[in-house]
Amino acid sequence: MAVLTDLRQASREREVENALASVRLEGLEPSETAKAIFQRYVDGNLTSDEMEAEFDKHLDARYGPVRLPGNRRT
Repeated sequence: MAVLTDLRQASREREVENALASVRLEGLEPSETAKAIFQRYVDGNLTSDEMEAEFDKHLDARYGPVRLPGNRRT
C-alpha cells in the first residue's frame, strides 16, 4: 500500500468528487462497487492505472466487454 501525503490524498479526493459530480449531473448514481473502487484509490490502495483496471473488470462482469473501434479492452 502506498503512503500518500495529505496533499496527494486531498488531490485524489477532489478528482473523485469531480468525477462523481459529473456522473450525477448526467442523472446517474455510481454503484456501491464503483464508490468502493474510488475510495481505495483515494486511500492510496490503488494507482490510477489499477483503478482503471478495477473498473474494467467490474464493468465487464456487469455488462460484458464493450467492443468499439479503438477500444483496447476487446
